[in-house]
Amino acid sequence: MIFIALGGSYEVISQLTSLRPLRLVIAELVSYVYCYVARYICVHEEVIMKSDTQLHKDILDALTFEPSLNAANVGIAVKEGVVTLTGEVSSYADRWTAERVAKRVAGVRGLAEEIQVNLPEHHKRTDTEVAQAVLSALKWDINVPHEAVQVKVEHSWVTLSGSVNWRFQKNHAESTVRNLAGVRGITNLILVAPSISPADIRTKIQQAFDRQAHIEADRIQVEVSGSKVTLVGRVTSYAEREEAEEAAWSAPGIAEVKNEIQVEPWLT
Repeated sequence: MIFIALGGSYEVISQLTSLRPLRLVIAELVSYVYCYVARYICVHEEVIMKSDTQLHKDILDALTFEPSLNAANVGIAVKEGVVTLTGEVSSYADRWTAERVAKRVAGVRGLAEEIQVNLPEHHKRTDTEVAQAVLSALKWDINVPHEAVQVKVEHSWVTLSGSVNWRFQKNHAESTVRNLAGVRGITNLILVAPSISPADIRTKIQQAFDRQAHIEADRIQVEVSGSKVTLVGRVTSYAEREEAEEAAWSAPGIAEVKNEIQVEPWLT
């Protein structure tokens, strides 16, 4: 019997070729293949064929739809799937949100963020006031070992330093500061101290990939050198690339993740 795999299942094309003319079997085979290809194109056409103009519209719609963001003064430029955000917003939180929303739009292959933060008068604070607010906020965050974090503020720009045991503690410190009034930007220099062997790190990252529904683990290779991780491979969206990096950071003892994953929306 002759079979063809379509969409993960097998369909019978014909009974034994001895019972039917070979030309009819071939014609039926071609017909099945044509139908399968047509269905595939219909499903993936939006991502494969998305133009820069369409991608620009989708990003604009996504920014406008985000309730926590005033995107009226955010500019969008798109060239061959690479997005550049420009303009100005009234807070660092808005700048961060604009970048996060744009990254998750299907078809985005890369992003450059050049948005300026122009604080309104009622949000402006002295560097001393910002430093005091940051220290207080970190002290009240149960996920941050505040005694291990140092704070520096210069021209409303906050720099965090120190050493913690987990990536999520570093992230929480930044997210706690992000929404404070008077913050124009954040540089997060907090280090994550290594605590397990490279072999264990690689295993835990691969396991994290396997648990993630949106990550094709077999397309991503993990290279570990000490506490530094390099991700190599191909994925279908910028969001999947970001999720892979976040999954890598979830392993204990990671001090650095170098994300070299390529975004290729046409992958199957």
